[in-house]
Amino acid sequence: MKKAEIAFLLDLKALMEHAILHQQGGTKLDMRLAINHAHQAVELTLRKKAELLGKSPRYFPRIIKVLKKKGVKIPYERQIDELNEARRLTQHYGTTPNDNDARRLIFVAKDFLIDFWKEAFDVDYGDISMIDLISNEEVKEPLAEAEKANKARNYEKAVIKSVLSTYKVRWWIRKRFHGRTPFPFGGPLLLSEALDFILDTALSGPFAYKLWKLRESTGIIFLPIAGGEPVMQQLSKHKFSSKDATFALELATEYALWAEQIYS
Repeated sequence: MKKAEIAFLLDLKALMEHAILHQQGGTKLDMRLAINHAHQAVELTLRKKAELLGKSPRYFPRIIKVLKKKGVKIPYERQIDELNEARRLTQHYGTTPNDNDARRLIFVAKDFLIDFWKEAFDVDYGDISMIDLISNEEVKEPLAEAEKANKARNYEKAVIKSVLSTYKVRWWIRKRFHGRTPFPFGGPLLLSEALDFILDTALSGPFAYKLWKLRESTGIIFLPIAGGEPVMQQLSKHKFSSKDATFALELATEYALWAEQIYS
C-alpha cells in the first residue's frame, strides 16, 4: 500500500486502541466513546474499501450492500450491524449499552479489522506500525529492531536500538542542514563535539528536552566512525524496564517522523 493509505489505517488502529482503553475505563462516558470510536474505525475501513472500488455510498448499511454486490466478504456482519445500532442509539439518544454488550461489540470490531484488513488490503493489523511511515532506511532499521526486541521483552536491546536511531536522525539532520556528516571519531574534527551537541539540540526543536532526558536516563551515547558502524558508550549502567523501552521507542519513532516532515 501507499504511505498515505498506511497512515490512514494507522489512524484507524489508533481509534480502535482508544476504544479499548475507554471500554476499560468503565464509566458511561467511557462506554459511549468506546462504541463511537470502534464504530468509526469499522465504518472508515469499509468506506476506504468502497473508495478503492470506485464507490462512495453515503450511509453505513448502504456501504455494506455495495461492497457485498462487489463480492467483498463482510466478516461478523450481524455483529457489525449490532455495533452500528448501538452507535446510533448512543449518538442520537444517549443510550449507553451495558458493560458486557459494550465489551463484546468493541472486541468484535477489533476482530473485524484484523480479518478485513488482511482480506481487503493485505495488511496485518498486528504488524502495521508507525515505523512503516519512515522513509530513511538507516533510521528505520534500528527502530524495527527495537520494536521487535520490545515485543520479545528484551528491554535493554529495545532501548539501545531506539537511542541509536535518535543519533542517526541527528546525524541525518546535521548533514541536511550544512552538508556534512557528523564529525567522525578518529577523523578530522570540523567542529568541536560541544558545538555539534548544541547544533543537534537546536535542530531537534520540540524534542530537545526529551532527547536530553533519554540520554540522561539511559547513559547511552553513540560515536560515529568514519567508514564504519557507530560505537556505543554507556556512561552508567542501568537495568531497563518495559516502561523505559516503551518511552525510548515511542520517542525515537515520533522524532524520526517529525524530522522527515521538517527537514525533507
